[in-house]
Amino acid sequence: MATVKASSSKKTTVKATSTKKSKAALASVMSFCKTLKSMPLLGVIVAEFIGTFIITASFLEMQGNPLFFGFALIGATLVVGGVSGAHLNPGLTIGAFVTRKISAIYAFCYIAAQVLGATVAWLVLNAFLQNSAAEGAKVTEAIFHAATLTSGKEWYVFFAELLGVTILSLGVAYAIRLKRDRVAGAIAVGFAVLTALYIGMSLTTVLLTASSTNLTFLNPAIAIAANGLSWNVCPIAIYIVAPILGGIIGFTVQDYLHSQSDSCDCDSCEC
Repeated sequence: MATVKASSSKKTTVKATSTKKSKAALASVMSFCKTLKSMPLLGVIVAEFIGTFIITASFLEMQGNPLFFGFALIGATLVVGGVSGAHLNPGLTIGAFVTRKISAIYAFCYIAAQVLGATVAWLVLNAFLQNSAAEGAKVTEAIFHAATLTSGKEWYVFFAELLGVTILSLGVAYAIRLKRDRVAGAIAVGFAVLTALYIGMSLTTVLLTASSTNLTFLNPAIAIAANGLSWNVCPIAIYIVAPILGGIIGFTVQDYLHSQSDSCDCDSCEC
């Protein structure tokens, strides 16, 4: 009887200890969550990093297919949109900053997280594809990357990037206003990027000289990950300046349209 009681006592002690550890772990998790809530900037950084990682990996692995990338962007927007607004693009972030949607410190942190997320996505894909010597030799062909710019045709690509990012930023700026309906906002962003990529790729496909390459990325962070940038003027103008201008134009136009919608009196005009 004494042995049974001792065994029962030990089990009770173990259960009590386990319960205390579980409660302590739960308390630690709750404390961490509260800390994140009290530090919104940290949440934004993590959200933008994760979202940009997802869309970059999808874009590079799916060979830049607009349909698959559109679905990936919808998913990423649903995942992180409630935290950061799901810019996931330095051009869009600068557009939001210029139109006073976010502060300078937030804009800097957004862009840093986006570039880091895209770079890590490329590194992870590169590591996974190098499982064997045979596959390692084909990594460059397997991962979608930037094509060599055709001499004399750089302005075609510049215009495609500018037009594509303008369309995309219009969709994102509209989605940001739909704070209460994240699904509708995500779908709007998905269709915007689908349209933008289709137009951009249609304008530049004739300039491609090799498979598994692309000239239109609509995102400076992804262009960096795809080795699209160099210290030459043309790549910087195409993959940095054009997306920034497109982001500013898109957000500015969306603000104008929204102001006209707010000031419209439907009882006295045909709208």
